[in-house]
Amino acid sequence: MAEHRQTEHTDPTTSHPGSVGQLDPNDVLALRAADTITFHTNAASVARIDAGLSSAAFAQPRIYTSRQQRLFPDGDRLDRRRRIQVGGAIAGFDDVRRWREHDLPGAAALAVFDAAHLHEVWRSIAALLRPGDVLRLHWRADDSSDALTDPALHRDELRLGVTRGARRWLFLLAVHVLPEPARMITRVAAADTAAGSGIGG
Repeated sequence: MAEHRQTEHTDPTTSHPGSVGQLDPNDVLALRAADTITFHTNAASVARIDAGLSSAAFAQPRIYTSRQQRLFPDGDRLDRRRRIQVGGAIAGFDDVRRWREHDLPGAAALAVFDAAHLHEVWRSIAALLRPGDVLRLHWRADDSSDALTDPALHRDELRLGVTRGARRWLFLLAVHVLPEPARMITRVAAADTAAGSGIGG
């Protein structure tokens, strides 16, 4: 996906004065129609979901309809994006091997579904989403449910929490077993964290 300009999100369809992560009707439509879905939580525990349309599969720059431009208000010459701020937490072991259920120090996480319309789990979840649902990203670093024999490998997981009134669901979206530095969840050095350098949002 081409690089996007960093823009202020003042469009009413992407601003959520209510609960963080609460979907409005256009959020739901964009999540269902997107070519690419990106999940991200930065070192300051600020989380977002970016739904995107891309020109990558087209021989010439894509012409977006007025509806697509409304659903994906942020764009450059090639691609368009809708950013949805959500809640997010990264669990894992800190530098002294204590388990942190939330706010793992210096951790940032990223997962990308490049062909969201072909991702069967994501399509199923998107079809269940309704306006008013509240989304939250749950990342888990170094999950121990698999007995990995290679010490260089790490099992990282992403789950999507959906709250609708009193009902709650938790969906497993991604599991990556990879070595550093290709992991889904990365850490910055403790000294860098103390200096306030983390991974930007």
